[in-house]
Parts: sequence; C-alpha cells; structure tokens
Amino acid sequence: MATPTYTLIDSTVLSSAASSVTFSSIPADYRDLVLVFEFTNDTATNAQPYLRFNGDTGSNYHFVDALGYGSGTQSQSGTFTYLNLGNGLAANNGETLFSISSIQDYSVTDKHKAVLVRSNKSDSGTLMAAGRWASTTAISSILIYASFGEFSSGVFSLYGIEA
Repeated sequence: MATPTYTLIDSTVLSSAASSVTFSSIPADYRDLVLVFEFTNDTATNAQPYLRFNGDTGSNYHFVDALGYGSGTQSQSGTFTYLNLGNGLAANNGETLFSISSIQDYSVTDKHKAVLVRSNKSDSGTLMAAGRWASTTAISSILIYASFGEFSSGVFSLYGIEA
C-alpha cells in the first residue's frame, strides 16, 4: 500500500485581524484534503470557526460532535448552514484554538462529502466531530469564518493528500 503524501495547496498567515479566510480554485488533483489552522482571538466575542464549501449557505451541513472539558462533557447533533469546527470551544481574550479537519473524497461527484474534525484549546477542552456536506458537487472553495467578531491572528493551511 502506498504511503499518503501531504502537499501544501495554500496557506494564509493573518498579519491583521480578519473575519474569514478563503481557499479558492482548489485543484481536483488529490484524494482528500486536510485543513489545519490555529487562531487567536484578542476580543471577548467568543469566536468559533465555521466552515462552508463552495459558497453553499443552505441547510446542507449535518454533524455530530462530542466535547470534553475539565470535569464535564457535552454532545450534540444537527443540521445547519455551516459546519462548526470548534463547537463549545469559543476563543476570546487572547485564547488560541487549534483545529485539524480531514475532508474525504472532496473531488468526487457521486457522493456526499465527509469531514472528520478535532479541535482543542489547551485551557478548556477537546472537540471531536463528524460532519457531512449533503452535496455531490466537487469542493472547489472553502470558507472558514468567525462566528462572532474576527480572528485576531492565525495560520490557516490546506493540504492535498495523494493516495
């Protein structure tokens, strides 16, 4: 079996605050995508990272997640107009959130797209989630945006995985 190879498609380093980061014109050359980012929010706005594919704002994003923090846990599922990559792990007042998401079979046009997520903040917990974008359209753009406020700083990278 071949060893998967990660190829950097694009990366954005925020030199000033931004409410969103977009990866566009994503080539269909890979099997899967991996989205890795960390951001800091210096305000008290409780920013959570939301994700959309191809500008789709319909209720086509389904997910189930589990969050562990301190001595507690929570879980939820639902259908939304976005995927929440940090549900329950809002960043504010200088906190940093780290997230890695695997987007499987992103360029195929005969099935929905699956997303596996792990996000964490060192001071408050870890989130694991599975999501689905209910579309058979190949993913050509990814928007990551702050639920409230802005990302004060951060690094956002998108990798293609060759199988």
